[in-house]
Amino acid sequence: MKQILLTSAGLTDVMQSLFVSRIHKRPEQIKIMLIPCASLDSDGGREGIIAGMAGLLQMGIRKENIFLYNLTYLLSHGYQRIYSAAEDLSALPLDIRLPTRAEFRQFDAVLFTGGRADTLMDEILRTGFRPLLTQAVEDGLFYIGVSAGSMVAAGNFENGLGFLKNPVIPHCLQGLPCGNVPENGEISLTDKQAVWITDAGAQIIGE
Repeated sequence: MKQILLTSAGLTDVMQSLFVSRIHKRPEQIKIMLIPCASLDSDGGREGIIAGMAGLLQMGIRKENIFLYNLTYLLSHGYQRIYSAAEDLSALPLDIRLPTRAEFRQFDAVLFTGGRADTLMDEILRTGFRPLLTQAVEDGLFYIGVSAGSMVAAGNFENGLGFLKNPVIPHCLQGLPCGNVPENGEISLTDKQAVWITDAGAQIIGE
């Protein structure tokens, strides 16, 4: 069952409670893949990585259960290897290769930090990460997007992840009213709002 939380500025207390209740584990048992590549081109973006990590730790998630996975380390999909052609990538650390479906199942959630949405989208497509990720979410991996991480999951990009057809506009002073997501049009979110998506539909939640 899909469980997708597209936030504007990260997990508020209400969103944290929703997340933990849906995972059905104590925080110290939760394992998260944290993907920061939208945040690496400015100190403002890098601060988002710090904020994301700090927020998870404050929730009680253990440091050793947070796997920092940087897509920029991965080879481009379809690249013909020259110097490492004999290496079995599946035997190498996950840090430098794509995860298998079974490896994705070792994680309870994936969290994409904010930053440049176009950079993040390019990396998801360049590496071939998109189909593996969408399959993992269909398998039950909880998806958390923060700003750019929400935009790539929504209708902001033609080749986006497609979890929501509407474009998401984060960091708005005034967001749409909480409730069911409209059939068409942009979804404006304040920093205390998010879009909550399950197989049953999509709703705007928050304050």
